[in-house]
Amino acid sequence: MEGDQERPYSVLTRNEIREKMKKQIDDISGVFYVSQNDATVLFMYLRWDTLRVSERLGEDKDKLLSESGLSSVVNDLSDSSWVICKKTSDADLVNDADDHVNDADGLISTPCCSHKFCTTCWREYLDSLEKNQTVISCPNQNCRAAVGPDTIEKLTAEDKDFYESYILRSYIEENKGLMIKKCPAPDCNYVIEFHQANDVEEHGLNVVCLCGHTFCWRCSFESHRPVTCNNVSDWLSTEVEVSVVDRWEERKIAMDGAQDDLQDFEDYIIKKPDSLKEQDVRIVREGFMLLIQCRQVLKWSCVYEYFHTEHETSKKEYLQYLQDIATTTLQSYLKTLLEETETAFYADALVLCKFRYTLTTATSNVGNFFYHFVKTLEGGIVDVKVKSYDNVAGPYWLCDRCTYGNSWLDMTCKMCCEETTSKLSGLSNVSKRSPDSIRIPQLKMLRRE
Repeated sequence: MEGDQERPYSVLTRNEIREKMKKQIDDISGVFYVSQNDATVLFMYLRWDTLRVSERLGEDKDKLLSESGLSSVVNDLSDSSWVICKKTSDADLVNDADDHVNDADGLISTPCCSHKFCTTCWREYLDSLEKNQTVISCPNQNCRAAVGPDTIEKLTAEDKDFYESYILRSYIEENKGLMIKKCPAPDCNYVIEFHQANDVEEHGLNVVCLCGHTFCWRCSFESHRPVTCNNVSDWLSTEVEVSVVDRWEERKIAMDGAQDDLQDFEDYIIKKPDSLKEQDVRIVREGFMLLIQCRQVLKWSCVYEYFHTEHETSKKEYLQYLQDIATTTLQSYLKTLLEETETAFYADALVLCKFRYTLTTATSNVGNFFYHFVKTLEGGIVDVKVKSYDNVAGPYWLCDRCTYGNSWLDMTCKMCCEETTSKLSGLSNVSKRSPDSIRIPQLKMLRRE
C-alpha cells in the first residue's frame, strides 16, 4: 500500500544474515587480535553487542576471556576423571582409563580443557541445550570451558549444522545492536532488518516479507492494521457475537483465497519461467501481494468495528459504507489483474507496454485507496463528528454525522440515513454473493494446459 513502498527495512536471506554475522566477527577478531573462535564465543556471551564487546576487550581482555570460558583450565592428567564418556560406566573409567587415554584420538575436548567425550556424547549434549543459552560450555557440568567453532569442527556434519543454526538463531534473537527479526511465517527462512529505530514505530505494524506474509514487528502476529496489538490480544481472548465472528471468518476466507492466487501464480512461473519477463513477474507478484494485504485490512476492520464503534452508530454506518466501497474496489482490481496478466503471456512489445502501464497504475490507485482507508480508521474516523446531546433541550435532536435537526419522533436522521441506506443496499447485493464479494475463479489462464 502507499506509504510502504519505500520500505525502511530489508528482507534478507539466511546467507545474507550469515555474511553480516561473519563480518561482525571478523571486525572484532582483527581489531583486538582474538581468534574467530573466541570472537564468536564473546559475541554469544555478550548478546552480539559490538560496542560492549569492544569496551570489555579494551578494559580487561584477560578478565573477559576468563568470564566467558576461554581461558585454559588446568587438569590433573593423572586423574582418570578427565576422560569422560557417558557410554562408559564410572567403574570402567577407573579400570580402563589407560585404554581411553591410548584411544584418545577418538575422543574430543574443548581447546581450554581436557574433558574428553565421544561423538555420541557430544550429539546427546548438544541436543539437550536450551535455545537461549548465551554460552555453550564443556559437557562436564563442573567445567566452564567454552565450546566454540574450533571444537564443533571436530564433530560430525550433523553437529556442525546444528551449531551453525544455533549461532544464527542467537544472532537473530539476541542481537542488541541490530533491529532484526525472523519472519514468523511457518517454514519461512527470510529475516527482516529495520534500518533505524524510529522507523519501527512508524512502519512496524505492516512488515511485508518476500514470502508474502505480512506481520506486526511489535507482537509478531500477522499484520493487523487498523487495530492495535492490545485490540488483537483482546479479540483473541474475548467471546464476541456470532455475527461479528461470521464476518471475520468471511474476510479470512477471502484473504486465504488471495494467498492461494499468489501461490498459483508462483507455481505457474516456476513451471514456465519463460512465459513472462522478470520485470512483469514482479509487477504481477506485487499485485497479488497487495490483494493479500488489502484483504487483511478488511478482515481486521471487522475487529476495529467491534471495539471502536460499538456506541457510535453514525461511525459504524460510515465504516460499513467504507468497507463496502473497499470490497467493490478490490473486486474491480482483481478482475483487472487477472485479465491484464492473461494478455501479457507471450504478448508483443506494444501489448506488454500497455499491460505494465495499466496494471502498475491500477496497483498504485488501490494502494492509495487502502492507505487512506487505514489512516481514516487509525485517526478515529474524524470525518464523522460524534457529539453528545444528552443535555440539549429543544424540539429536535442533531444528527451526530451531518448535524441535521431531526424531530424527536424520528429514530434515524432524515437527511443522511436514506441516502446512505440506498448506497449501502446497492453495494450489499454485491457483497452477499460470496465471502467479501470478489472471489473470481482462480487464475483461469494458469489452468489452461
